Amino acid sequence: MNSSAPGGVPDMTDDDLLATLGQALAAADPMPDHVAAGARAAFTWRTIDAELAELVFDSANELAGVRSEDVNRQVTFQAPGVEIEVMVIDDSTRRLVGQLIPPAEMDVELVAGDVVTSQRTDHLGRFTFDLAEPGPVRLVVLGADGEILVQTEWVLF
Repeated sequence: MNSSAPGGVPDMTDDDLLATLGQALAAADPMPDHVAAGARAAFTWRTIDAELAELVFDSANELAGVRSEDVNRQVTFQAPGVEIEVMVIDDSTRRLVGQLIPPAEMDVELVAGDVVTSQRTDHLGRFTFDLAEPGPVRLVVLGADGEILVQTEWVLF
């Protein structure tokens, strides 16, 4: 802050004023985590040209009325030329196990909030990721030069 302007008001640049206002707002009413997560999810629109794999099957919708809690969740996504089958196994550790159909050795990313984990599929197109905690995730299949070929919708696992 610089010297005071007439009337005792501090002489501030626009950047100083915005920084002070931002600090005051953050202290009085901090941004909820779900708003920040939504903003990060909206940022993914920058890859709108990538093929979006559509959710075509979710066992959570099919298992209404089933009493057992031991059923693993199965989800299938489809895009032109590829299907991504996924199962969430919730035993001693939570894992996401999946396969690309047709089988191909590709890089697959699991995006969970700010965390992106990458893995190469095996020759049968299989991959496995550990899931830290429940929340929205998406899978991204990358081409040989790192471009996004297919990405799934956000799904709550």
